[in-house]
Amino acid sequence: MPARPNTTPAATGPLTVMTWNVENFFPAGTESGPPDEETYDAKVAYLANMIRGLAPDIVALQEVGGQQPADDLAAAVGAGWKAALSTHPDGRGIRVGVLSPHPVTVEKQLATLPKAGLPQVPDVDGTTLKELGRGALQVHVDVAGGIRLMTAHLKSKLLTYPNGRRFPISEDERARGAGYALLRRTAEAVAVRVQLNKAMTAAAKDGEPGIPTILCGDLNDGPDAVTTTLLGGPDDGSVTRPDKGDPVRLYNLASLLPAGRAYSRIYEGKGELIDHIFVSRDLRLRLASVDSLVDDIGSITASTETRRPATVPDHAPVIARFTAV
Repeated sequence: MPARPNTTPAATGPLTVMTWNVENFFPAGTESGPPDEETYDAKVAYLANMIRGLAPDIVALQEVGGQQPADDLAAAVGAGWKAALSTHPDGRGIRVGVLSPHPVTVEKQLATLPKAGLPQVPDVDGTTLKELGRGALQVHVDVAGGIRLMTAHLKSKLLTYPNGRRFPISEDERARGAGYALLRRTAEAVAVRVQLNKAMTAAAKDGEPGIPTILCGDLNDGPDAVTTTLLGGPDDGSVTRPDKGDPVRLYNLASLLPAGRAYSRIYEGKGELIDHIFVSRDLRLRLASVDSLVDDIGSITASTETRRPATVPDHAPVIARFTAV
């Protein structure tokens, strides 16, 4: 792992951060990717035009199908843009990543459920899970005085059953499948929180000021779900009043989204907010705006095959802008 540069100045500049599930972003002709090169190129162009127009400093990505599409997207956005990816994809090959025009240092490839969290959970096949289904990625980005960012993609609510079966043979099995999925998502959320506890308190132990921290990604549940709220850390009485929980606390920006836009996906006609941005107190106090760019997305169903020709992802990008200090 390369050494991280010491880039913390007396003052920091403005910052724009974006999280986006880019939906099965695979090369053309792959099992989950677009059917042809023309469709793939159109998707790359759409993603790049959106990113370029919004001019974020950091983009957290989910559902990237390998290094090639990540590099194609970085090149399409503009000169100097680079991608860093998780080395722990799921069984389909999707993984999380970070895109930025600024230097990025990978600090942690989170794959194993930590001993300090829930180190193992049962799975639907009768096995024991000891790893995240999709690894999380923690990076340091050399922008605005230095930013720590972790991106994650937690277990979905889509249920599977023994041997990969998608439909239950009984109501008992359906209930068990839902329970196993919740256990897995919970263990993954706890793993992310434990890693953030370690990272966010390290500087305080050394007597150094904390690095502004961002957690973002597709958490596959709403703002009030336990698996989402536990990621924030200790409850807070007021963001304007410092307290002993600040070194590890994160604030979900979900409640600050504009009225009528507080969703990031439309599933069977219903808007859901499952893509989130959490920030540490220093960034929360600098927040200028947050938005979910829902104008282009349409309603989806559980069918994945019908989405292969899509050039617009089924998730909206969520973007937050912060002022300079």
